[in-house]
Amino acid sequence: MPEKNVFKIDEIPFQDVEWGTSKVIVGPDANGSEHLRAGITEYDPETPHEPHSHPGQEEIIWVLSGEGYTESHGVKMELKPGLVAYIPSGMEHKTAAVGGKMTAIIMKSPVKDSSGVVS
Repeated sequence: MPEKNVFKIDEIPFQDVEWGTSKVIVGPDANGSEHLRAGITEYDPETPHEPHSHPGQEEIIWVLSGEGYTESHGVKMELKPGLVAYIPSGMEHKTAAVGGKMTAIIMKSPVKDSSGVVS
C-alpha cells in the first residue's frame, strides 16, 4: 500500500508528449497510487492531441494558466483558469491551447482503463 507523501513538483521532470510536455505527480509508477493518477500538462499552442478516449476512466482537466479548448462530438468548450472540464469514461475528446501555452492539472480515476492500460 502506498504511503502518504509530499512532493516538490519542481523536482519532477516534464516529459515530451505530442501536444506539449507532461509530468505524473501521483500514479502507479510515480508513487504506487492504486486509484488515482494526477499530473501536470503544458499544452503547446494550436497542437491538439488526436481525438481519443479512456474507456473505464473518468478525467478532469483543471486549467491553471493560459487558454484553450476541449472538444467532443464536434462541440468546442472554452478552457481557462477557473474552469474545470469533466470528461466521462469512454468519451472521445481532444484538448488544445490557443494563443500560448495552457497549463492544467490532469486527474484520472481509476489509474487503469477498462483494458488494464495505465493512461
